Amino acid sequence: MTGAMRVWDYLPESLQRLPSLMPAALIDRISEIRLRRNAPVVLVLRNTACFVNPLGELLETPEPSCLTVSSAELEEVFMAMCGYTLHSVMDTLKNGYLTLPCGARVGVGVSAVYENGVLIAAENVMSLNVRLPHAWIGCSAALLNFLYVNTFPSIIIAGEPNSGKTTLLRDLARALSGGFNRRYRKVAVVDERNELAGKNNTAFSFDLGSNCDVLTGFQKARGMEMAARTLSPEMIVCDEIATEEEVTAVRAAFSSGIRFALSVHAANRTELSRKPVVRQLLETGEFSYVVLLNRHTYQYEMIDAAELTEAL
Repeated sequence: MTGAMRVWDYLPESLQRLPSLMPAALIDRISEIRLRRNAPVVLVLRNTACFVNPLGELLETPEPSCLTVSSAELEEVFMAMCGYTLHSVMDTLKNGYLTLPCGARVGVGVSAVYENGVLIAAENVMSLNVRLPHAWIGCSAALLNFLYVNTFPSIIIAGEPNSGKTTLLRDLARALSGGFNRRYRKVAVVDERNELAGKNNTAFSFDLGSNCDVLTGFQKARGMEMAARTLSPEMIVCDEIATEEEVTAVRAAFSSGIRFALSVHAANRTELSRKPVVRQLLETGEFSYVVLLNRHTYQYEMIDAAELTEAL
């Protein structure tokens, strides 16, 4: 069972029936399930928001027949996702999200609780945005054939939310550590939010290849430092680099000869040029390409890192 399918088990019974009512190809296209207290359920197929009725039929606009989530149902879903103990998830909940054991990230609409100017808790959940993880085996094939047959470069994957950055990184790690071009590269995945591997106790929801080590739950900078020091990887894979501390950890790993495949948030070339973290990464001189994803087409543009650096 994939991580995406496990997510449905947390949902109200009316929603759990949908995978049996809808074509499998349609279910596979669902990227988000949005639940709001006493409001219609929204399914996001790639980047299109739809409503749904009890027969599994998609609707462009909300109608009286739409499936809705009651206040009691939302509370039950939320508590189930927390493992029925808020204390265990409060650290991430204060940052507005949960990560399920299967690797799915859940954005949570909550109210902040401050004490003496310090955020100490989050309460009164009003909405849950469940992002369904997908294993798209082979989605990195063109990228691998272009870049990794005769060379082994470091790359930055850039895109908006829901553009496929994590899915592409996951498949890249799987292929490189799993024997692409008859080489089983030593890959270390630093998986702070447990989205790349979906670790559940002693098993992973996603295949990351046969020569891959995973550090789960560590803050990215700390995880990269540990991976470089103890796992002797040829490549570190890491999602969503955003801070100077993380860039510093990347620089330190480069000094040990390690390559990187990492992602950043940027919708287009203009955003790439404006983001300090992108500038700092490119200034290392270690990255060969920026792979810019289009969230609407799920295609990408390959940008030469040296040319982009000159344009900054």
